[in-house]
Amino acid sequence: MNVTMLTDRLRLRGLWLFALLITATLVLSACDLVGDDDDQDEQQEQQAQQEMQQEEPAAAPAARPAAREPAAEPTREPPPQAQGGGEGARAYSIVFPSLALVMTEQAVATGLVISDGYVVVDERSLRGASAANVLLSNGETLEGVTIAGRDLHTGLAYLGPLDNNLVRRLPGARLGDGEGIRPGSSVFTIGYSTDDQAGSLPSIYSGVLSGVDEWEPGQRTFLRTDARPDSPFSTVGMILVDGAGTVIGIAPAGMVGLGWYVSTGDLARSLSADQMAESIPAPAVVTATEHTLTLSPGQRSASLLLSDEATGQSALITVRTETASVLQMFDVAGELLQEATLVIGSTIVALAPETAGPYEIMISPEPVSAMEGDEEDAASGAMSEPPTYQVSASVPLMVVVEAEDMAVLSVNEPFVGNIDIPGDADSFNVAIRAGAVYEVLAQSLLIDTVLLVQGGGLDAVDDDTGGGPFGRDSALTLAPAEDGIISVTVKDYADEGTGAYILTITQISGEMPDEETAMEEQMASSEARLPTPRGDVSVRGEITEDGLQPTLLGIGSELSEDGSLIVRDGDGIFEIVASIVGPDQSTARIFVFTADDQTVVSGRVVANCETADPCLASAVFITPEDSPGPAGEWRVLLQPEGAGSGITEWQIEVHLYDQSAE
Repeated sequence: MNVTMLTDRLRLRGLWLFALLITATLVLSACDLVGDDDDQDEQQEQQAQQEMQQEEPAAAPAARPAAREPAAEPTREPPPQAQGGGEGARAYSIVFPSLALVMTEQAVATGLVISDGYVVVDERSLRGASAANVLLSNGETLEGVTIAGRDLHTGLAYLGPLDNNLVRRLPGARLGDGEGIRPGSSVFTIGYSTDDQAGSLPSIYSGVLSGVDEWEPGQRTFLRTDARPDSPFSTVGMILVDGAGTVIGIAPAGMVGLGWYVSTGDLARSLSADQMAESIPAPAVVTATEHTLTLSPGQRSASLLLSDEATGQSALITVRTETASVLQMFDVAGELLQEATLVIGSTIVALAPETAGPYEIMISPEPVSAMEGDEEDAASGAMSEPPTYQVSASVPLMVVVEAEDMAVLSVNEPFVGNIDIPGDADSFNVAIRAGAVYEVLAQSLLIDTVLLVQGGGLDAVDDDTGGGPFGRDSALTLAPAEDGIISVTVKDYADEGTGAYILTITQISGEMPDEETAMEEQMASSEARLPTPRGDVSVRGEITEDGLQPTLLGIGSELSEDGSLIVRDGDGIFEIVASIVGPDQSTARIFVFTADDQTVVSGRVVANCETADPCLASAVFITPEDSPGPAGEWRVLLQPEGAGSGITEWQIEVHLYDQSAE
């Protein structure tokens, strides 16, 4: 084979290989085009099916064909569960088992179960109830748990004792002494609110310990903190704990807003059996559903008290008497709420108080002049005997017993008294010496004290000069120019507060008489001798079988037809000094009436004599700033009451603050 032929063959073979390569490329390209067409056809078919599925529900929902399951859409991760924690959560979990919701028909309070088997609670949050139901944290309810004792100075009470087995199942709170905690340490307050009910959980608030204060008169320590609710006046007591859940303080409702907590170190020491017994004061009232009331000669009316627990409820009262009379019910402001006529025989009266109590029920004989004919003759015959009323009620009624007015008050010896009910005022007689200087101090954590001194040439009133933890203590400095007996009166400023107070009369200069000389001077000064009246209007008189008989009328003074002293004053705010001379326990009652016979002031004067001889007793009363009725004219009347038949002399002095007697 020559070279030319070989070259031609190779050229032909190369062409065939090149042609074969081109053919393979074209075949592969065609296959790709066919695949693309198939994909497009499939996508178009899927799109058509989706459009048909969207149109079919609107066109024929009942004939919808089975659709393909849509692809699962991606979902977000759920938020993480909040963990919480910290000192507050730990303290809450530790204290909660020891907390209790204390309930009465009208109120709730925060209770703390302590290991001694008692429940500590703010007594005033119970609104006068002597027993309550205790709902424990485990859901168990203890019914009718009574007050076993109270801390008079702070208003805290102890309910119980509880069953020992129960206390072991529900351990009491861990009490600690917080007086050593450094200021700035974290603390927490826990407690219920006024609108909480069974099933509610107590709220917790955080803050820091601001400081520690000592209240020396009552030997109590207080912890101050900024941990308090936004609306402190809606609370019913709070518990103060540290970060470890140890209870270091308890606050009555009235102190929560101030951030003051009573140290549990003091309260734990007050739980001894002796102090528990001493903490229960003598009953301030005699409570029963039946009473017999007899008016003394010249006495204008008889009174009973209806507890504020009766608010919004109906109380049926049956009065049996042989004297036509009138029954009236007044609220704490002296406003007449209801009035009913009592006929001779039995009368049933339905009382339905709707405002805040307590309420005074006053029964007064009808004036004879208001009757006619035979009724007048019958009434006159009935009035020849002292009017007597047999009262029975569907709810307990109370007769006030003024224990403090019968107490002996000595110089340089603190006396612990108690304002038992709103409007109460306690008066004492004290012998003083001319040339000496005395300091009189009334201190309290629970009331805004007002101090009044009369007699011995002295006439003084004070409200807040004494300072104190809350700036509400009263103080007076006395420098008498003559020997004699002074009347010292303690009351609440608004006549609304109740609670204990400490009254101290200290002689800071002058000769201190020996005990025998002081007793002789006091007895000599207590003879049947009334002080010289220094009021703007006054009246002095005697008490005879015919009643009160005026014997001396002050210059510019005037009496009304019923023998009461008329007071004309522009603002209705004035001071009344009532004095009596009589044997031990002689009692007279003072009334202040408006022109339309509404009662503005009602109080008592009690003689506290150390011998069988008659002695002098005086009491001071101040009309409230919001006295009802139009300003202009009032009537002041003094009437013997109970043991007052032995009173021989009496006197009323009225001091006008604005000096505008007309």
